[in-house]
Amino acid sequence: MNAKEIAQLRRQFKKDNSDFFIANIAAAYVSNENSSPVIKCFDITDYEDLSESERTIYLAILKKALSGKLGRQLTEYSFESGSDCQQKLYDLNQSRLKDPDLVKEFVNEFTRNTSYLNGYFLILAACEWQVKDQNRLEDSGSSYRFLLCSINEVTLTDIGLYFNEETGTMEKKEDVDMHVISSGLDGFLYPCYTDGGADVNHILYYTKTPKRPNEMFIEYIIGTMSDLPYDKENDCFRKMLTDVAGRELNFDTVSHVYGSLRDMVAEAEEDGVPLALDKTKMRALLEDAGLNEDTLQHYSSVYDKTVGDNELKAVNLMDSEKLSVRMKDISVTVRGDAAWKVKTQLVDGKRYLMIQIDDGLEVNGMDVNQ
Repeated sequence: MNAKEIAQLRRQFKKDNSDFFIANIAAAYVSNENSSPVIKCFDITDYEDLSESERTIYLAILKKALSGKLGRQLTEYSFESGSDCQQKLYDLNQSRLKDPDLVKEFVNEFTRNTSYLNGYFLILAACEWQVKDQNRLEDSGSSYRFLLCSINEVTLTDIGLYFNEETGTMEKKEDVDMHVISSGLDGFLYPCYTDGGADVNHILYYTKTPKRPNEMFIEYIIGTMSDLPYDKENDCFRKMLTDVAGRELNFDTVSHVYGSLRDMVAEAEEDGVPLALDKTKMRALLEDAGLNEDTLQHYSSVYDKTVGDNELKAVNLMDSEKLSVRMKDISVTVRGDAAWKVKTQLVDGKRYLMIQIDDGLEVNGMDVNQ
């Protein structure tokens, strides 16, 4: 899936959308008692049987499982040939969650094979989208049926003080009610929506914490975890760049590399397709930053050692909004598109960080003379 397809699907999650339909919702509350998960409740409900307020809440929770950047919060995985994980999800999707035994088996296995610190609420929805021809806004005749799952943390409700009608006083509300946090911890979409139809060989994984994806969730739902987590991609890139450039790594080189990455990410986002850098594209990026052939003579071995056979997603290699410069007792943060205003310069044998000043200079909220 690309970003445009995800955004197109997200837009369907709204009330009174005649092109979008949720058939059934399976839900289970799992508590964590003495480090052992226990299913406290489980049911399968026809979406139309829910109250309007309940439908609104479920719709908002499920929509959030499709939020975030592709390559960070959202990662597409492919199933290995003959995957049991794929078959289970395929059967669930085909059943439209109308087979209680099939759904209960999925919930039981999920509970046994995953782990969360606190209690959680598992939501699994059987959805259907009647796809229209985008040029004519007419029914294209294709129906995209999919499962959307969201795992949400459950905590005790604490509303602080409230007015007690019986006593006529303000009192502390005791933490006895369980509350479902609306933003999910993990989730998935299956099958993916690609080129206007269902792709049963791929699944889209959502995580609230790209730096710490739930490996147990991924292993159970997908059966493999071939991609590097967000923070490991970033670490690999920085180590690779440091080891390749060595003493040639200076401010201008780093600024140029990240400036090029920022432009590449922006261009890829316009196309709706996340950019991944392989060994060849990465070398071209470093050459463009000014590293010469002598500096790059060990590039191939360093890349193989630090990155291996993986591709690195460009969006994960940087903070596209800023460039951070740190030294002892001083920290400077520059917007990415203004990095050209910063440079290093040697003055009287000492290195200085030079920042171009344009319109106005402010210190602690006060305008000062330049």
